[in-house]
Amino acid sequence: MSLIDDDGNLFGVINVIDALVVLFVLAVIAAGAAFLLQPADSGPDRSSTHVTLELGTQPDYLIAAINEGDTYSPNGNTQLTVTDVHLTPADDGTRVIVRAELQGPMTEGGVVYADAPPRLGRSLDIRTNRYVVSGQIRAIGERDTLAVDTATVVLRDTMPASDAREVAVGDEIRIAGRTVATINDVAAYATGNTTERMVFVEATLQTHQEQGQAQFGGTPLRRGQVVPLPTEDYMYNGRVERVGEGFGRGSEDVLLETVVDVETANRIAEGDVATVAGHRTAEVESVMTYATQNPDRKRVFVGVSLRTLGYGEREQFGSTPIQRGNTISLEAESYQLSSSIERVGAVEPRGTSTTRTVVLRMNEVREEFAESIRPGMTERANGKTIARITDVNVDPSLIITTGQNGSVNVVDHPINRDVMITAELRVRETTSGIRFKGQSIRQRSQIVIDLGTITIEATVISA
Repeated sequence: MSLIDDDGNLFGVINVIDALVVLFVLAVIAAGAAFLLQPADSGPDRSSTHVTLELGTQPDYLIAAINEGDTYSPNGNTQLTVTDVHLTPADDGTRVIVRAELQGPMTEGGVVYADAPPRLGRSLDIRTNRYVVSGQIRAIGERDTLAVDTATVVLRDTMPASDAREVAVGDEIRIAGRTVATINDVAAYATGNTTERMVFVEATLQTHQEQGQAQFGGTPLRRGQVVPLPTEDYMYNGRVERVGEGFGRGSEDVLLETVVDVETANRIAEGDVATVAGHRTAEVESVMTYATQNPDRKRVFVGVSLRTLGYGEREQFGSTPIQRGNTISLEAESYQLSSSIERVGAVEPRGTSTTRTVVLRMNEVREEFAESIRPGMTERANGKTIARITDVNVDPSLIITTGQNGSVNVVDHPINRDVMITAELRVRETTSGIRFKGQSIRQRSQIVIDLGTITIEATVISA
């Protein structure tokens, strides 16, 4: 059988021309299919990196809208996706820091986002159908979340007394439903101003890391930085005293010395407890009260057991290191006391208590006053006799006069008297000498004795 018959049919079945048409159509279809099935040009390779954006302080309504998963595409081939959100309080609001994934074309220099590589300090926008914000790149890396951690800090703030009472262990500082800080311990101290209190807190802060440094509120967490901790009841602006550890509790015995009015002196008693904003700070262990040259003022020595903070080089009472000469403030129920520390580690004066006989002299006092000083008169303090007059000698004071003939004469003063007094004093013998009423006495020193009806100030002749 021939390939094409007499009628021009291929294999006697199909016309040759029709067959050519069919072959042409099949060729066209095959060429189109090959074109359509050819892989499309995907353009430059795409990649991604992560950045930390500092958005600054933002209002509450906007903070509530920012969430993980928010996206923004500034152009057709780049996209930003929020992967983590970190909130911290600031003086002027709430500071927002986010971690974001940047997707864009990959070049020899790295990822390109919105026609430029992500560099430190570059500002990026985030635009969604709910908000528009702008932030500055603070860090670049592969991690999709912020390097968060916690830090224990000691903070100090001087705040109104009414607010100080509200600060309590367990208080949480929350922002947009997130806990950013927790107060673990509280200590409060008097300041000398009845309207203010010095409040120390030990707090755990939610931090994030940048260049190996813990950050809170967008700044490195270090001593001296102010950390705001706002709650519904109070605003605490704490200055960082310590990072990494709490303040630690301790106690210290001290002897305080000061001069107060008589009314205050009479109120101070053993067993008094000093409490500030509901926190116990000290307890009075001993009291010694002595007369001064001013009948309206008393010198007091108060032995006190202090509740201290132990995070400094020395134990501290509030912000004051416990050392001799420093002044601290106590606030009891019926009085306030601001006093210098006379001794550390004891509630009694130095030395051994004993009785010493001394000779005293008063010159040129009025006769009626001199005659009022009699043997047997005493001064008592804290229920004990601390001075007893055992002997008194009164002589006229001597004066020098000039006679009409020019002679110089020594005669008795008609009114003034010199008084020699022998007294038994309750003193303390120390390595540095004898002390009476806490003051060192030696020849020619002055002492004051309150005899009840009168007060004498005399010079020590012998001791």
